[in-house]
Amino acid sequence: MRQSVMTAELDSTGGASPFLRHQREHLCVDCGHVHLGGPASTAGPHHRKQRFGAGTIVRSARGPITELHIVPHGGTELPDDLIAETDPENFQPLAELVHQNVDLGTGAIYRRLVDDVRSGAAEGVAVAGFHLSRLLIDANRASLEGQLPNDPYVGSAELYQTYLRRRGRDLRHEALLPWLAAVDEVLESMDSRGIVYHHHTYDVLSMSPRPWDRGVAAKRPAFQLIWKRPSLDGVIDDRVPDPGLAPLADVEDVRRRIRAFLEREIGLSNGNGDIDYPLLLPVMPFKGSRRGDPPSLPQHLVYDLRKDILATDEQIRAWVLDGPWRLGGARRGGARAGGDGAVSAYFG
Repeated sequence: MRQSVMTAELDSTGGASPFLRHQREHLCVDCGHVHLGGPASTAGPHHRKQRFGAGTIVRSARGPITELHIVPHGGTELPDDLIAETDPENFQPLAELVHQNVDLGTGAIYRRLVDDVRSGAAEGVAVAGFHLSRLLIDANRASLEGQLPNDPYVGSAELYQTYLRRRGRDLRHEALLPWLAAVDEVLESMDSRGIVYHHHTYDVLSMSPRPWDRGVAAKRPAFQLIWKRPSLDGVIDDRVPDPGLAPLADVEDVRRRIRAFLEREIGLSNGNGDIDYPLLLPVMPFKGSRRGDPPSLPQHLVYDLRKDILATDEQIRAWVLDGPWRLGGARRGGARAGGDGAVSAYFG
């Protein structure tokens, strides 16, 4: 992966934040980008951006929202007070730990999606990103215990554990809950015709087994899709009918299109992926993703792409623009081509 910023940017901004400079030294497209340092709200001719806690929502200024993108694990930022109490000698190992635990590539996916909204190319689209590192807050979990993880997926919590024990619950209320409430508000404004995309990447091998991980010992497939929804207590009972996150036939179609993209555009010899393997879906805080949620809520498409696959910014750009992960062949803005070649509204 290429460096995320140029040397001139480091010279002009790195001196103000030595920790940020350590992040930006990574050869990737994710590390060292600041999303929480600017005004809480901004607007342009095609978009409106709002900050809620440690997350942002960037939405199209035209039309109702019919398509929502959620990027909960792309954040690489840490609170200023944690950085202030960290020994500068530990900035580099702490930056490495943040880097190892991010959903690598999803920060760049977030920026590509936001660029589309800002340019006016994605009407009716909203992009929700949570920007604090998942070392401190897991924005993709519904329970208190899940949102404040005791240990990272990779490495040790030694460098920040004391801080998290002291500040974790307050950080959850200040940084996470306002963003989750704002995302829920967008979800409630949509209906069953809308689509919600969850963008994730996972490690080549399981680095820290979790109860929902069923492929601990094996190399993970190139990608996986999620169809089965858990109940609020985390149980998936296959004896009880459930429509899943989206129609299974549509999820199978996405599976075929992602495999074709990975083999054609990325050059993988085996771009095959699975559904509901190796990971089952943990209970997420987002409406419509749990069994028993009202059928009036939008459909969800959740994917995990292996972290070693999108190796360049150009490949990430192609992943976003081609959109093989889209349900029903939908184009940007929740539209798909009609039979006469015109673009018609996509209704799932």
